[in-house]
Amino acid sequence: MKRMKHRILLYCFLAPCLLSANEIFAQNNRGFAITGATKGNIAWMVVREIDLTTGAELRTIYSPESKVTIADAVSGSRLQQLSKDAEVVDEITTVNHNGVSNTMVTYRNGSKSEVVTAPTETLVAASAYDNKNNRLFFTPMRSNELRYFDLSRGTNTVYYVRNAALKTFPEVNGEADVITRMCFGADGYGYALTNDFNHLIRFSSGDKITITDLGSVQDGKNNKEISIRNMCTSWGGDMIADAFGNLYVISMRGNVFKVNPQTLVADHIAQIKNLPQDYTINGAAVDADGNVVVSCATNTAHYYTVNISSWEATALPKQKDRVYNASDLASAHVAYESLAKAQPQIAESKISVYPNPVINRTINVVFNSNSRGDHNVQLVNASGHIVLNKIVNVNGKYTAQIILPKTVAQGMYVIKVNDAAGKEQYLEKIVVH
Repeated sequence: MKRMKHRILLYCFLAPCLLSANEIFAQNNRGFAITGATKGNIAWMVVREIDLTTGAELRTIYSPESKVTIADAVSGSRLQQLSKDAEVVDEITTVNHNGVSNTMVTYRNGSKSEVVTAPTETLVAASAYDNKNNRLFFTPMRSNELRYFDLSRGTNTVYYVRNAALKTFPEVNGEADVITRMCFGADGYGYALTNDFNHLIRFSSGDKITITDLGSVQDGKNNKEISIRNMCTSWGGDMIADAFGNLYVISMRGNVFKVNPQTLVADHIAQIKNLPQDYTINGAAVDADGNVVVSCATNTAHYYTVNISSWEATALPKQKDRVYNASDLASAHVAYESLAKAQPQIAESKISVYPNPVINRTINVVFNSNSRGDHNVQLVNASGHIVLNKIVNVNGKYTAQIILPKTVAQGMYVIKVNDAAGKEQYLEKIVVH
């Protein structure tokens, strides 16, 4: 009886801590949105946490009315905002040796002060969430400064990166020079991109933030009439990453470009289907299911979820109220997470594969002495498509040499081997050089 009572008490104690699968999924399916103060407002100065399943707001992280401390990200010293109550008689803006703008104002009473703008004062159209360090990065439009919330420390302080400018080039081309796309890649770096693709900027997080302008992104050879340079088809929108090191720009008009940050080449791969004619894409974030949730900066009817295999959009379930129109979205997820996390399912696999990385376009699949019958060898790309499918018949120890066709490009793949019954015998990531 005592043992039963102990179990009941233990269950009662633990029950509030136990979450259902749906509750765990809901907690994991959160994102961030840059919105206006109210639904329909296009002054994108408010930062919210949202549920990517429904589009509903979970909390407000920052609004212009928030009383926050502004601090230098490196030194931690407090920065001063321009006093709205004091009358300014002189204002001088210079650029320091780090490329960051410094503004010195003189007030009517003769006092002088170095000041900074409010966190989202000039509106925001680019943000990215660093899951490793729990930081939400953003940059205001018409600014060359990277800023972030350290969510592990709360939301009462906004950190300004003053040791290095996000944009080291003069802003002379109007909207072309504005950063409207930002995300964190699988490599742990943040990436920011100007409207015209002329500057792909990489930045680190953690204790020491470094910023590098990687240069101009070029059109892939098959882009044809859908060029990354075309303002009507390719500007605006947002950027996501996948688990294999690629970036994806989803333009305002729904064109999808796959960007290799190593080669700086952008290939047009799709156009999102089933969106209303007047629905521009301004925000994009990967959800916990591996789909892409997109938002519009002006439309408050729906957010849409996009299947990244078919690139077809479906409206999220209709809410009792409108959603916040959002100029940008961000989340902790990258595309193809589940594929990248795939591990061999057999404790003692009968199969091994070498070399990895593949250098001479030949993969050796080694079957041990216990292997029998037909085996299906498949190579799956980052989009989930099978690019190679070969049947191998084995009767004991055997090495099958598989030469990759020219259509298999360099990159990350998953190699799968199933037996004749379709049972998985081997599953592993492999890199093709």
